[in-house]
Amino acid sequence: MTYTAEPLSPNLTGPPVVLKSRDVAIDYLRSTLTVMVVAHHSALAYTTFAHLDTAHYLRSTAPIVDEMRWIFLDYAENFNDVFFMSLMFFVSGLFVWPSLQRGGAAAFLKNRLLRLGAPFVVVALTLMPVAYYSSWEITGHEAGFTNYWRQNIVTDRITPGPLWFVWVLLLFDIIIAVVFLARPGRGMSLMSKETCLERRPLLAAAAMLLACGVVYFPALRVFGFGGWSIFLVRPFYFQTCRFGLYLLWFLAGVWIGRDGVDRGLLAPSGALARHWALWVLGCVIAYNLLVIVPRISIAAPLSTPQRGALEAILWVVSCVTSCFGFLALFRGVVSKPRPWIDNLTRCAYGIYLVHYLFVLWCQWLLLGQSLPAGGKFLITFIVALALSWTSARIMLLSPVTRKVL
Repeated sequence: MTYTAEPLSPNLTGPPVVLKSRDVAIDYLRSTLTVMVVAHHSALAYTTFAHLDTAHYLRSTAPIVDEMRWIFLDYAENFNDVFFMSLMFFVSGLFVWPSLQRGGAAAFLKNRLLRLGAPFVVVALTLMPVAYYSSWEITGHEAGFTNYWRQNIVTDRITPGPLWFVWVLLLFDIIIAVVFLARPGRGMSLMSKETCLERRPLLAAAAMLLACGVVYFPALRVFGFGGWSIFLVRPFYFQTCRFGLYLLWFLAGVWIGRDGVDRGLLAPSGALARHWALWVLGCVIAYNLLVIVPRISIAAPLSTPQRGALEAILWVVSCVTSCFGFLALFRGVVSKPRPWIDNLTRCAYGIYLVHYLFVLWCQWLLLGQSLPAGGKFLITFIVALALSWTSARIMLLSPVTRKVL
């Protein structure tokens, strides 16, 4: 369902153009994903797999690692990790092609450079060094921000943290803009008619499952699961084995959103929305299969490579099912705007840009406190979200930053 609105809110998924209507379900989905990002980073210090590398703080599993751990956070962290960045890229692609059609490639790229490129540079040079200084301090390095800054600039060449998503999204936007310029008759849609994939969510999910496997499995085999690489120069870091996977989800979003998000797969009255409860159930089942099956006796006879292959297949199944589950949930349930969520949506991009600073320093302040890991997580999450939200609202008071955010 859509409703009349002001210019498109500043977020990671579309340029700030004036639309006749806004899709409240997609708005609230991307706002929820932003909150999930804050929760994800708030919990990383308290997982059982957390590890701090005192010799090289940037090789730790998280910048801040607490001695208090809670295994449930492993479960929640891994659930997020399986799908939510893929879904963020998908949602980010939904509004790209209509934006190109309205303003052309030059205006689109100018807008993307302003809203993605400029914040990446500014935040990477200012807030990210301050955020990572918390990790520098607890790993026994020479005290003093000047020494840290010298190391950060000269040797480490800036660590972007969560901003990796921003520059990768900008790169994907540039790729689509080039495709748009290269197409004859580019004022037309990528495909004027709906396909059976868009009318049948199960078929669409099966096609996406196959495509994800083709893209992800070879990269996983070559690069491994957790590695990061540098694209040309620092600080352009990206998750090596998932780069192609994220591009695939982004392109899927561009294709689905080519003529608007109120038709085809994401139609408010479509099959995906009508059967949202089944898709959510499938999301839960698929993830628990990923958690349980590789670790039970049925997998015991398998060799290590075979068990790894099984886990990789279940990982992709969970990724696709969770993405479709969240799309179905928000399309099927969310139909009316809520003022406070509208405000969250308006501030979502700003929250994403600044939240890491508050997360890391809140975790740093809680080090050594006699609180359970769950309590520390909740404090970090609530404080970081509140301060990030407040900061975003303050930034929006300025006409300059309002154009960017």
